[in-house]
Amino acid sequence: MKRFKWLAFGLCIVILLSLYLYQNYIYYKIPFNPIKEYASESLVDFHITKNLPNGEPVNGKCHESKTLGLVLEYFSNLKLIPLKDNDKLTLSPNKGNGTYLTGMLEFKQSTKIFISDIYIDNPTVLYIGSTTDGFKGKGYYKIVDSKFDYDYIFDLIGDNETVEQQ
Repeated sequence: MKRFKWLAFGLCIVILLSLYLYQNYIYYKIPFNPIKEYASESLVDFHITKNLPNGEPVNGKCHESKTLGLVLEYFSNLKLIPLKDNDKLTLSPNKGNGTYLTGMLEFKQSTKIFISDIYIDNPTVLYIGSTTDGFKGKGYYKIVDSKFDYDYIFDLIGDNETVEQQ
């Protein structure tokens, strides 16, 4: 009986240690793109804003289904890994100091995914959030093996809708 108690105690310690290691180290090494889960849904609207340091935004929007498909494909194919809060602070500069992008993907099911804090100086970190309850993946991500190609996105939507400066 004493061995059984020690075995159970040891097993609990191993499980708790495994959970700790997963939550604090392994989770942040596994690529995960929360937008990829919505790749099969119908995108109905896309907005992107380039926020300039002088306070003037450059807005772009798109409603054409072919272009929306290309935009969704681009975002779905990004290789992202989640960042810890400490890493986010060291990788992204202060908003007041530079140009940064914010955007929104809107789907037919009234799901909205917000993409923000993409700095032109360091286009490898972005924030993903959503209005949907239970959205898995809210937080900061690092783009692996590439950078965010904001010129490609603005070229895509610039051909179809206005990219206007206010």
